[in-house]
Amino acid sequence: MKKEKLLSVIIPNYNSGDLLKECISSIVINMNKYVEVIVIDDGSTDNSLKKIDEFSDTVKIIRQTNSGVSSARNRGLKEAVGKYIMFVDADDTLNQTWCNIVFQELSKDKDLIIFNYTKNDNKLDIIDAVKLLESEQLRGYKSKMLKLPTLYMTVWGKVFKRSIIVNNKILFDERLNLAEDGDFMIQILLKTNSILLNNYILYHYRNNSNSVMRTFNNNKVSNYLRAMKISSCKIPSGSYLEEAFNFYVLMHLNVMMVHEVFDRANNISYLSKMKKLKRILKTDIINNSLRKIRINKCKEKQTIPILLLKLKLYDIAALAFILRSKHNHEMITKK
Repeated sequence: MKKEKLLSVIIPNYNSGDLLKECISSIVINMNKYVEVIVIDDGSTDNSLKKIDEFSDTVKIIRQTNSGVSSARNRGLKEAVGKYIMFVDADDTLNQTWCNIVFQELSKDKDLIIFNYTKNDNKLDIIDAVKLLESEQLRGYKSKMLKLPTLYMTVWGKVFKRSIIVNNKILFDERLNLAEDGDFMIQILLKTNSILLNNYILYHYRNNSNSVMRTFNNNKVSNYLRAMKISSCKIPSGSYLEEAFNFYVLMHLNVMMVHEVFDRANNISYLSKMKKLKRILKTDIINNSLRKIRINKCKEKQTIPILLLKLKLYDIAALAFILRSKHNHEMITKK
């Protein structure tokens, strides 16, 4: 029976409550016998597992002590038997017709398949048409993904060929509790020889106001800086992805500023925030990336703060971070 599985869907769960049931329901409603669903419960203390009792015949549940999302996903990879892998977060859902579309694409036998998704019901058109990327087109697209990690470097909304993961011993780095998706994706992109794009909206992502990313805790900067250093070691010297990785680092600098330094919940003075910004800019990983990026390469709107920092327009950059943080908090309040 195990050998018949073509796709393994891995769902890490930690205290997801009713959302886990919504997630599972969206998957099994259109699921065929060639799919296995694996829930890795990472030491939940709520009743989220009890809420999915009705799916006990179709969902494999594995319990482990609380070790973090990377550990849970790695456990899922160890247990998976499908030729392909999908990751779904327990507070998200799939489109009701997902299985038909995904299996059409699996028949094309490509290394990585990327779909469109919605974020809080807003469609993000990261893909405009069905397209196969190989050779030079593939190199260009990999660079694009690295340059815009918040759009492209999540592990959800994608299908991975499991042999790429297994043969190259690719795992989530359990030292990381932020940017673990990006670190995993960097390893995948380095080994992927084909990417299939599909503009079908596969995945519905929901901003969870209780998530690590959304909760102010004053630890994000140190955790992101550590993640960037760890990931930098995985980019081979002289790789065509080196420039794109510098953007990857600086996009995470933006995240550090918006979600910690200039976060509305951070009560330190503006002067203290500016001092912290300038200290961060002097760290090796940030300074090296900022120095190597040329101004004429900062063309996307997401790179405007990088341009401002390169021009030493720190107060204007700070204003951009403050406005973005305000917008994020307003979006959470509206929910």
